[in-house]
Amino acid sequence: MSGDGAQKTPMQTGDPIAELSPTARRLVAAARRLLARDGFEALTVEAVAAEAGAYRDAVRYHFGSKAAFVATVVDALAHDQSLEGATKTHDLPSGGQRIRALVDADRRLAEDLSSFRDFFTILPHALRDDELRERVARLYDWYRRLYADALDGDDPARRAVLEAHAHLMAAMTDGLAVQKLLDPPRVDLEALYRLWTAMLERSLAGHEEGAGSAR
Repeated sequence: MSGDGAQKTPMQTGDPIAELSPTARRLVAAARRLLARDGFEALTVEAVAAEAGAYRDAVRYHFGSKAAFVATVVDALAHDQSLEGATKTHDLPSGGQRIRALVDADRRLAEDLSSFRDFFTILPHALRDDELRERVARLYDWYRRLYADALDGDDPARRAVLEAHAHLMAAMTDGLAVQKLLDPPRVDLEALYRLWTAMLERSLAGHEEGAGSAR
C-alpha cells in the first residue's frame, strides 16, 4: 500500500439530495416517514404530497415520475452515512489504520436497522421496475467507487482488486443487516466485522506482495 504522503484520489462525493429544492427535500422526508410507518404501498404520490403539506402533483413536478422519486428516497436512505464514513476514512494514512476505520464505518452502517429496513422494503420493487432498478444499480456503483477510493483507489495497478473488495463489502453489509434485522440477539456485528477486518488486511497485503514480486 502507498505511504502516508501518497497523493489521494478525490472522493466520489456527489450528493443528489443536496441538489434538490426545499420542497423536493420535504417530499423525500415525508416519503421516508410513510415508508417507515406504513410500508411501500403507502408511497402514493397523493399520500406523499399530503404528508409533506405540498400540492397534489408536487411529486411529478419535482421528480418527473414516481420511480424517479422512489429512487431518490433510496439515495437518501444510503447516501449520508456511506459518504461520511468513507470520507473520514480517506483522510487517514493508508494501510491497517484506514482499513480498520473503513470496516468500522461499514459496521455502523449495518447497525442502522431502520434505514436498512426501509431500503429492503423498497428493493423487491426495484427488481421489477426498470427505471428504479437502474437507479439502485447506480447507487451501488457509487458505493463501490467510494470504498475503492478509500482503500487507495489512486493506484491504477490495484484498482481492479480494490473494486472487487468493494463488491464484497457491499454484499456483506447488506447480508449482515438482513441477518441482524431477522434475529438481532444472535448476530454479533462487532465480532463479524473484526473477522472481516482481518480477512481484508490479509487479502490486500497478499495482493500487494504479489504485485511487488511481479515487478
